[in-house]
Amino acid sequence: MPDQDPYAVLGVSRDASPDQIKSAYRKLARQYHPDVNPDNPEAEAKFKELSTAYAILSDPDKRAQFDRFGRVDDGGGMPPGADFFTGGAGFGDLFEAFFGGAGGAPRARGGLREGDDIRTETSVSLVEVLAGIEKKVSYRRSATCGTCDGTGTADKAPPKACPTCNGMGAVTQTRQTVIGSIRTQMPCPTCRGEGIKIENPCPECRGEGVTPKQEELFVNVPAGIEGGQTLRVAGKGGDGARGGQRGDLYVVVHVLEDKRFIREGRDLATVAEISFAQAAIGDSIEIDGLTGPLELSIEPGTQPGDTFRIKQEGLPRLGGGNRGDLYVEAKITVPKRTSEAESKLLKEYAELRGEPIPGGPGKPANIFEKIFKRR
Repeated sequence: MPDQDPYAVLGVSRDASPDQIKSAYRKLARQYHPDVNPDNPEAEAKFKELSTAYAILSDPDKRAQFDRFGRVDDGGGMPPGADFFTGGAGFGDLFEAFFGGAGGAPRARGGLREGDDIRTETSVSLVEVLAGIEKKVSYRRSATCGTCDGTGTADKAPPKACPTCNGMGAVTQTRQTVIGSIRTQMPCPTCRGEGIKIENPCPECRGEGVTPKQEELFVNVPAGIEGGQTLRVAGKGGDGARGGQRGDLYVVVHVLEDKRFIREGRDLATVAEISFAQAAIGDSIEIDGLTGPLELSIEPGTQPGDTFRIKQEGLPRLGGGNRGDLYVEAKITVPKRTSEAESKLLKEYAELRGEPIPGGPGKPANIFEKIFKRR
């Protein structure tokens, strides 16, 4: 990060305290983490910048070097602009060390642990997509233990600091490499990154400070949403342990299939069955719309597959706004059987138009006669 100021990247002042730097990094890292932004290279690049900036400002020696020289050189010949994590830990390793590893929620000094982000799902119909709707979702989350008030201790007393890491939740290892000394932080093996030691754990939560809880919540699904999109409800995930920040709720929205319509963005498509007479002469018919019947004018001479457009009868943009259109494809139905009177009229029609008369004189009566006639 040769051309970027780590203070500016994290949005902190040059006299920011370590806790302020840590808090800023935690907030931004959660926002731009690749797990929250899958297939988003811009978010991944931003996350790398944040991790590199935190690697500088969380290390007193590197921070002092940057404050004095405007850059950091690890003293082992690392060229300007080189990745601080080459030969050491990648940005994911730093994130895991800082937040407590991929298997748990973020951890901090004093046993504070941020609550889990929770993912759940809900389904809506096309009609509900039209106007938006509030949907009730049910999910399980961690809630502050009522027996110990979230302390994790049987007597509700604050837990003691871990003697191995002195309450820091992490230990530092130094190793020598060809490019010099590299210090790596990792979760404390004694307290598993908690920074605390609980000698008399709460029997209800077993020292965790939280217990499982079934939750119900009404979520506002905006008009125009598409299947697979995710809604974020801030602060509705799991409770943090021992006063840690609550996580977020992520709701994946599925749009149920409507057999009457095919959706393409804001536009809808459907099929209208009409008779040969309606196609030839024209007619006014009634078709299904999202909110009720619609009138469609069939033009004379309509051919199979012809498409009619009804404006503003599709779906709105995400969040509301102008609606898309409804496209109606004409499907001309042919009767499988006709009565004697109907057959007579059809033959007269064919004769009037000078068309071949089915079963008429000199005309093959069936497919076998047609085949043998070609030979």
